[in-house]
Amino acid sequence: MKHQLKRLLRKLVAKGFHVTGLRSWFRTSRAGVPVLMFHNVGSPEETDYLPDHMKVSEAKLRRLLRSLQRAGYRTLTVQQMVDEFEAGRVPGDAVVLTFDDGYRDNHDLLLPILQEMGATATIYVQTGPMKGRLNWLHHYFWALHRVGSHELAERIAQQVDRQHLKADLRSLPPGDEAAEYAMKRLLKYEITAEDRDTILARIFEDLGGTDGELASSVYLGPEECRTLDKAGVEIGAHTVNHLVLSSLDATQQRLEIEGSLRDLESWLGHGIASFAFPYGRAWDYDDETLGILRELGFRSATTAMPGLNDAQTPVLELKRIAVNEDSDLAEVLCEVDGVYRWLDRRGVRLGA
Repeated sequence: MKHQLKRLLRKLVAKGFHVTGLRSWFRTSRAGVPVLMFHNVGSPEETDYLPDHMKVSEAKLRRLLRSLQRAGYRTLTVQQMVDEFEAGRVPGDAVVLTFDDGYRDNHDLLLPILQEMGATATIYVQTGPMKGRLNWLHHYFWALHRVGSHELAERIAQQVDRQHLKADLRSLPPGDEAAEYAMKRLLKYEITAEDRDTILARIFEDLGGTDGELASSVYLGPEECRTLDKAGVEIGAHTVNHLVLSSLDATQQRLEIEGSLRDLESWLGHGIASFAFPYGRAWDYDDETLGILRELGFRSATTAMPGLNDAQTPVLELKRIAVNEDSDLAEVLCEVDGVYRWLDRRGVRLGA
């Protein structure tokens, strides 16, 4: 009930400040740069199986960029934002666009929009798919799209050994969305990575999936990354296989992080400054992760924790605001203008 009330108040505040134009008043005291987080752009047939919360339509992205331009905002890459911070500046007219995972639609659909709108972005690329390897999430989403949440949960339950996991998988909430969320949490945190990966890969193959074919149709390859790079879009690293880094030992973490770094360096012919944590919540990485990033010379790393960024924000734990097709643009623009941050400082906590 409390959460629902907060959501309602958040929408009402956004609508009021947006319609009246009063949200722009907060920009002068914003004191931070918003980094917006996206994944897929548009609805190409190849990514039909991916969930809606990862997608934003071309039309909605254009509306957002036009609104930002009308408000006087310019876009920066993550590296450019860090340059500003290191020079002692926190630009009040800047917004950063980031896109996670490295999907082919970022080249085919996003790049023309950025060029049309005179904007730029940072794209974090997972490199394992270009070696014919898909991580478990793609097997999961692909199978989920074909058989539904409860049927998939039953197929997994038949192959796990521990009885309590069988019981949890067979007692998911009745609604598809709630069931999918609960099942994904079990797969991320309750089943060993080896068992999870093996089971989902087997189900994926049994349903007719092929890693190499799906990866090549869905993900950016070296040539697309080079085109984006030459167009002024920053390419950042996002590990090789998109695993929960805090679940790995130091050697495995280094292989995941450095592996993606070296792949991208070889594709582009220059260094990589920016990194994004897979999943990006505070429990998905640890001090070991941060130490490896420092040793490898990354200048920044972005999380999925909400908020704005300034010179005091740890450069290896930058905050981001998630945006997808269901996001209310008035709410996004109030985040960008610092409305919720201003209210938060006064004890009214409506931020994401």
